[in-house]
Amino acid sequence: MRWSSLLVIAVLGACGPSGPQPTVVDLMDADRAFDLATAEQGSAGWASWFADDGVMFDAAQPVVGRAAIRAEMAPVLDSSGVSLTWSPEAGELAASGDLGYTRGRWESRVKAADGTETVRTGSYVTIWRKMKDGTWKVAVDIGNPDER
Repeated sequence: MRWSSLLVIAVLGACGPSGPQPTVVDLMDADRAFDLATAEQGSAGWASWFADDGVMFDAAQPVVGRAAIRAEMAPVLDSSGVSLTWSPEAGELAASGDLGYTRGRWESRVKAADGTETVRTGSYVTIWRKMKDGTWKVAVDIGNPDER
């Protein structure tokens, strides 16, 4: 009787989820790390957070795939005098635990050769997908500037 009870417990334990279940805090932390990687590494940092098939919406059209996203952002993020920062304000995680979103505010600063600085602000939504290795990657990113 004892051995059969232990066997049932062991089997049930093996069928349960492995590791801690993700939370909205995990998404918010991923979003903050995405911001930090971009600040430190420019377009390489930005692109590294996208899934291979990730999509970024810019003003003209969607940009699909990590390589295309990096190429699109390199002229901006790899220029001296340019910064892009953001901070998540809220998020939500799907019941499945493998998809979620964060939303927040962004700010870009561009310093011209004459020293003048242009500041733009806006809002964004990032949809995150949990990868097989447990990391979070950007599936879709969209940002909208504030009205001027």
